Amino acid sequence: MIKQIFEKEFGVFFNLMAEVECGNHFDYENEKHIEWLKKRISIYFYRGAKFFAYYIDGETPAGFAAVLLDDGPEGVRCFGQKSELLDIALLPEFRKKGFGSELLTFTEEYSRQNGAYCIYVSTYAKDIEVIEFYKRNSFEPVAILPDVHGPDDEGMVYMRKIL
Repeated sequence: MIKQIFEKEFGVFFNLMAEVECGNHFDYENEKHIEWLKKRISIYFYRGAKFFAYYIDGETPAGFAAVLLDDGPEGVRCFGQKSELLDIALLPEFRKKGFGSELLTFTEEYSRQNGAYCIYVSTYAKDIEVIEFYKRNSFEPVAILPDVHGPDDEGMVYMRKIL
């Protein structure tokens, strides 16, 4: 079952969000890391992102997706009509079982129903497994920003899917 969740319900996914945002760089003992992630989550909700959680059997949390719909100002066609997949993640025991594709399909349908022409996502350029996941789900690479986080960083790959 996939359902929308709100900020007060997101705590069960806090560690998963740390993994998806920071990989092994997140330090759970560092209060500044904790505060940074809490702030990031709050900013996503403040910006209007919708968080959809995947529950196995309706009660066991498996993962989440965060999508930000940009509908733009009414009557102005050069803005909006897109959505951004901010994050998608599954707990390790639920990976590679099709749940991620189900969650992604759900966010695409949500976006389509709300007038989006396309959905895009950015991901770490070195994470070939994640890039392949998006490619299997019909996303196409459209841009690469090298070393966006500094000189030793691989950069980001931007991918898009026309809905």
